[in-house]
Amino acid sequence: MADTQSVNDKADSTFISPTKVVVFVLLGVIIYLIIAWIGQIDQVVGLLASLELWWILPTMMALSFLNYAIRYIKWQYYLHRIDVYLSHRDSFSVFLAGFTLTVTPGKVGEVIKGYFINEIDGTPIAKTAPVVISERVTDLLAMVLLALFSFIIGISVGNELILLLIVGGMLFVGALVLSNEKFYRKVLDKLTGLGPLKRFQNSMNLVEDTMLKTLSPKPMLVGTAISIPGWFMECLELWLLLSILTGVGLPSLTMASLILLSQVTFIHAAASSVGAILIFLPGGLGGYETFAVAVMTTILGITLTIASTATLLIRFVTLWFSVIVGFGALTIVTRRRRKSSDNTVPD
Repeated sequence: MADTQSVNDKADSTFISPTKVVVFVLLGVIIYLIIAWIGQIDQVVGLLASLELWWILPTMMALSFLNYAIRYIKWQYYLHRIDVYLSHRDSFSVFLAGFTLTVTPGKVGEVIKGYFINEIDGTPIAKTAPVVISERVTDLLAMVLLALFSFIIGISVGNELILLLIVGGMLFVGALVLSNEKFYRKVLDKLTGLGPLKRFQNSMNLVEDTMLKTLSPKPMLVGTAISIPGWFMECLELWLLLSILTGVGLPSLTMASLILLSQVTFIHAAASSVGAILIFLPGGLGGYETFAVAVMTTILGITLTIASTATLLIRFVTLWFSVIVGFGALTIVTRRRRKSSDNTVPD
């Protein structure tokens, strides 16, 4: 028990580091100041002040939370695939707590969810941590599909479509490789058979089992299908935002509004894909913003001020709001861990 506790304490200090979080936040602030400067800060501030943010932001946050709820279904599906059964309270808390480390390169910090589950029911970390990889792969597949579909509907076919097809094809092939048992037998098994790597052999068997059960064709398709409506909620947020900022009015079923929906779906999904592909960027910081501002001004023909304002708001709600929610859930998980630890202390 002491060994497990020390491992988990080490995990907490490694992943949930206040210093790291502050660094990522400062990086975000710098990027957003640059965006505001490009869009002319005084005009961006003026535009923000003119918006009725008292209802716009809560509406966007509600859509983001709906996204979390939908993707939680996938999280539960994957856990059941590997025979891990938690109460909805514990599982949803762990799922949301992983968002505390969304602003890490490639969002790899979310593997902390494996440590939390280990403390709840003792499931080996190597068994649950790989689920995060399956989540990221199917999330990215969903984003690419959203971008492709919306591009074909609302934008002319061009080099951008070819690029999306290439990225989507590469991602799909990569997912098939990760779900292929031969990959583990020929590569990972040989690597863990070498000298100092032998101690990871048992863990790699658990990793292999989880990856095969969550990224084989059926669960990969199910996971992607669940992710599509989840991430589409964020596209609806940008639709609402740009409908107001561009003077189109509130979102509606008019042709002009639906065309804007297809365009913003492409913009958000493609920008999110760019941020996800650039795995060295924490939470896609810089990648998403640069792409989004450039494409908004090109496709929608809006000013840099409007594009910068929209980007700042959509990123606050879709990125930083999730971090805030994550820390809220982390307090619940921490309380649960402490209570569990107190119950195991002998009288």
